[in-house]
Amino acid sequence: MVGKNRKQGTVFLSAAIGAFLVVLAAPVAYAYTATEYPTTTSWTVGTVVAVNGDGSPVAASTQAANYIGVVANPSTGKTVEVAGTGTVSVVVTDKDGAVESGTRLGLSSVAGVASAWTNGTVIGVAQEAPKEWKQATLDSSASIKLASVRVQLLSDGASSGSSPINQFFAALEKTASGVAGKPVDTWRIITALLIGLGGLILAFGLLFISSRESFFSMGRNPMASKIIMRGLWKMVALSVGILCITLTASYLIVRIA
Repeated sequence: MVGKNRKQGTVFLSAAIGAFLVVLAAPVAYAYTATEYPTTTSWTVGTVVAVNGDGSPVAASTQAANYIGVVANPSTGKTVEVAGTGTVSVVVTDKDGAVESGTRLGLSSVAGVASAWTNGTVIGVAQEAPKEWKQATLDSSASIKLASVRVQLLSDGASSGSSPINQFFAALEKTASGVAGKPVDTWRIITALLIGLGGLILAFGLLFISSRESFFSMGRNPMASKIIMRGLWKMVALSVGILCITLTASYLIVRIA
């Protein structure tokens, strides 16, 4: 692996883990944007990468946290292709919590391996649950489980999770997970949010327009106020119906996997 470039205190992967990475992170065709970095080290697909002080790529961890992306293709020994955006396979461990579809991923103490995000750098969101875990042993003789999962990397690269946008999405994901009782895919959350907002805008827009037109009509023709109010109540019922349907649809999208 790339232990020679890590600072003292970084948890090194053993040769056994390297073998597991090769098996777990077999190349799969996903859409991503990547940058090539010069390297003299062999890299496996799915390894989480940072850069050291001289700009050389090293395996990222909580102790080598200058994250740049994830290895997208097997390295040639001269260059390595590191994806910063898009969807790629990422090697993960469950040592910091369960990894499911919708789980936010961050750096772990195991160099080159991602885990459930707890704080610091956010890498992306898992798009699937691990299909098969493999046991591996660290140089410290500790045993961990590894798997390869499809991950949607953050569109703006790594983020600290403390920005207002990340806090908003974190709160949104927690709310959706609470409603569903399990982690929820990012696309489900966004779809449900758009449908819910669309229903609110449409319902309140109908109420505003119908109310304004009804009051103007009653001002011009007071004798027809009963008919106008009857029509207004119909629009109120229609707006409430639209709101209920869209909110129910949003709930079902989040709730039903």
